[in-house]
Amino acid sequence: MRAGPLARKAVKVAALPFGTGRPRGPGDVVILLYHRVGEEEAEIELSPESFERQLRHLAMRERVRSLDDVLDQGGGGVVISFDDGTPDFHETVVPMLARYRLPAVLYLATRLAESGAGITWGQLREAVATGLVTVGSHTHSHADLSRAEEQEAEREMRSRKDMIEDRLGVPCRHFAYPWAVGSPAAERVARHHFASAALHAWRTNRAGRTDVHRLGRVPVLRADGRFFFVQKARGRLNGEGLAYRALRRGPWERV
Repeated sequence: MRAGPLARKAVKVAALPFGTGRPRGPGDVVILLYHRVGEEEAEIELSPESFERQLRHLAMRERVRSLDDVLDQGGGGVVISFDDGTPDFHETVVPMLARYRLPAVLYLATRLAESGAGITWGQLREAVATGLVTVGSHTHSHADLSRAEEQEAEREMRSRKDMIEDRLGVPCRHFAYPWAVGSPAAERVARHHFASAALHAWRTNRAGRTDVHRLGRVPVLRADGRFFFVQKARGRLNGEGLAYRALRRGPWERV
């Protein structure tokens, strides 16, 4: 193994004790955060083989639910989420979700669909037609909202919510902050327009103590392998976020 993957494994080993005491409880929800599935060796891009192994595990061992079901019905389990809307979502992810009959929410950065650089609106309609894919908003330009004023937040959030609903003919109820950061103004806009918002990274959503407009998600990374993926699905590896913050770098950077 190269130095990068070894260092990332070391981060997980060091972080694991911080999560072992508080696994996911019966009413808790872990929202897994994926970005891409392909052949590049970026830390946020899983190989198709690894992704399918993870879906097989989830289908056999976990209670996988749609985000709408979790919010409307309560109770615990695992939610699958994807960010951005790159072409692999249509080419690779949706067929695998259909194979295992697992629901997922895609937080769409609409500029990708509008520019032709990502999944197209026609492909998005096909994904929604499976009955497994819910489309939420991830702003238009994948904007950093950490210092956004209300006007900018409205432009990036409300108008893109309307665009998704107009183009796909389905409600857009959910929002995810790019880079997992937001300002007070952005949070006010999100609370006004969306039923939920995903804000925090490496956080399990605890029953009775979770603000649905500050949902936590757990990034799934190339270096996880089977063991660490299982720990993440069980809510046992949230300490990984503390380790990366201590290193002052994200998992997408070389270490």
